[in-house]
Amino acid sequence: MPELILEIGGRVFEVACQPGEEASLERAARLLDAEATRIGDAGRSTEKRMLLLAGLLLADSTTALQEQLRHAEDRIRQAEERTRIAEAKSAMLAANALKLETEASHKLSPVEVAELREENEFAGALLGKVITRINQLAEELEGA
Repeated sequence: MPELILEIGGRVFEVACQPGEEASLERAARLLDAEATRIGDAGRSTEKRMLLLAGLLLADSTTALQEQLRHAEDRIRQAEERTRIAEAKSAMLAANALKLETEASHKLSPVEVAELREENEFAGALLGKVITRINQLAEELEGA
């Protein structure tokens, strides 16, 4: 089991960790040390109080980040649901367009059939843009 020597708040600690966790532990120690130093520079505090306050500040930051993550995940789920709905509507439009085209080819003039095809293509392109935009929003939220 690896043992690390960490300096936090001007004090040296020897800490054991699982293999592969060394970098993560060192990052956490640097964050805690930075907060402890900031608190120590701000005023006279005992070592225990300084480390306690530093830990509480980091925990508060972590809680805020977790809340932001939950909010982003909710927005991603909503965007995914809107995408599924848009895709389902797109499939229905395509099926209806095919049905109408088949029916129209038996009743309508070639000019009318061509107009319906153009309208169908326009609707499909517009729906494609909507799906693309929803996917972009979902990707932006995933990156946030």
